[in-house]
Amino acid sequence: MERQTAETELVSRLEGARSRIEQRFLDGGVVLLNVLDVLNRLVASLENLSGSLGDEAAEATIGQLVATVDQLTALPGIEEMRQQRLGNVAVTEKSLGGYIADMQETLRYLRTFATTAKITGAAIPDFSGFAEEILERIQYGRTQVDALGTKIGTLSSVIGSASTGGGEALERFRRSVPDIAGNLSRNAGDLTAQRRHLSQLAAKVGASARHVQTKVATTLSAMQIGDITRQRIEHCQSAFTFLDDYLAAGTLDAEAAGRLTALVRHLVHAQLGEIARDFARECKTVVSTIRSFGADIDGLMMLYGDMDAADGKSADRAMRILEADIAAARAVVRDIEQAADKANALGHSTVETVRELLKGVETIKLVRTDIQYMALNTNLRCSKLGEEGRAINVVTAELRTFSTRLDETAEHILVALQSLEDDAGRLSEAGASAGGSLDAHLEEALDHIRRAGDRMEEDMTALRACGADVSAKAGRTIADLDFNAELGDVLADCSARAGDLLGHELPDLSGLDEALADLGSRISRTYTMVSEREVHARIFGTPMEAPAAPAAAKTDDELFDDALF
Repeated sequence: MERQTAETELVSRLEGARSRIEQRFLDGGVVLLNVLDVLNRLVASLENLSGSLGDEAAEATIGQLVATVDQLTALPGIEEMRQQRLGNVAVTEKSLGGYIADMQETLRYLRTFATTAKITGAAIPDFSGFAEEILERIQYGRTQVDALGTKIGTLSSVIGSASTGGGEALERFRRSVPDIAGNLSRNAGDLTAQRRHLSQLAAKVGASARHVQTKVATTLSAMQIGDITRQRIEHCQSAFTFLDDYLAAGTLDAEAAGRLTALVRHLVHAQLGEIARDFARECKTVVSTIRSFGADIDGLMMLYGDMDAADGKSADRAMRILEADIAAARAVVRDIEQAADKANALGHSTVETVRELLKGVETIKLVRTDIQYMALNTNLRCSKLGEEGRAINVVTAELRTFSTRLDETAEHILVALQSLEDDAGRLSEAGASAGGSLDAHLEEALDHIRRAGDRMEEDMTALRACGADVSAKAGRTIADLDFNAELGDVLADCSARAGDLLGHELPDLSGLDEALADLGSRISRTYTMVSEREVHARIFGTPMEAPAAPAAAKTDDELFDDALF
């Protein structure tokens, strides 16, 4: 009865130790799993950030943006060329007005001569009708010339409208474009460098986070010592249970039962000593690793803080500055493209007007030919009339002479129109060069940059939240995980209590062969550790069973996967 009471007390203490170890390691595992979860989210956030920083579309957009700087820088030169060509068109148009005035003056003279001829030859039969026909052709020519003048006047007003404010706009472009282009180029370069630097820092933070992540996972794996210790305590409890069952069968006398009991007590004491030593050794490693988390996490958070405080905000700010630069560039480009569109439209309309004017000039040349032939016919008829036709002959000779001036002026107009057509064509070319799709490229770049900036901002916000969780959860909770300090004394107490039940030496085992074989077999079947079998073989004096082939050592990655269940 005394034996059972002492053993019952020890079994109770063992149960308390087993329960405390199980609960404490479960609680510690939950803590480390929470830390691991936070680290996993931190690593995921870093990977998202690295993805947004290494976004090939954003990088390509910045590269294209730098390429558009050259186009933007060329805009003032293109606008200056447009203004020059517009000026050339205006000069040519003014010269046309002078030529039209000359034609109108010539036609007035011709009308005067034709009227004089009509009056002078009034007495000559049929001459009045002939003179009237000449007057009609001159009037027709005047109508055509006036029509040309009207078209040229319309062209003049269009050119004037297109030229309004051209000098001021060009000066504004000259002042603003170099600064805008310089800002775009500089800020795009700064942003690329900052994104690259931030990406490198993110990689360092990620490597540090993965290092801590692996250590936490390795520690979780090493915390199997808690489960192993719990099992080994249960094996000690089972040894007493098997002893009670065997003795209850009554196959041994009191003296033999006492010797068998003493042997089992030696076995339990030896097992508990081995358990306490193994637990202290393994916990020392676990606790040492856990304590190193503090420095690892401090280093991680310091590196993360540098990234968040400096480059994270700078890159985000540079992204927004670049957005403003692109918006400013678009405002200038739109102004230039509007002017270019006007120039393009003016060029096309001028070319069409020139073609109509050319047709009008050809009509006037035909009128001049008709007048000359009529005047020549008049001269011939007057020669037949003799003295009576002399006065008319003089007037019609003047009519023929002045009509040639129409031809000369028409040639001048043709040359001017050819020049106008050339200038108008070049004006359209300048308009096309200035217009293009630069604003569309800038709009597309702005959209890409804005979306990249929004994504990076979201990733940085998520990263800051994870960083705060790491700092709070990891730093505060890991510091409390000292398993050996809390549980080592409990195991030592159990081992000491088991020692109090022992005699000084192992009992004599003679005559207990059958009991040792039967009871020893029952107890040994519960073992899961080689060290348990070694202790059992030493105490019971039986050969040790060959252990199963040891599993290959696991890598850190495999331990990490195991820890994730």
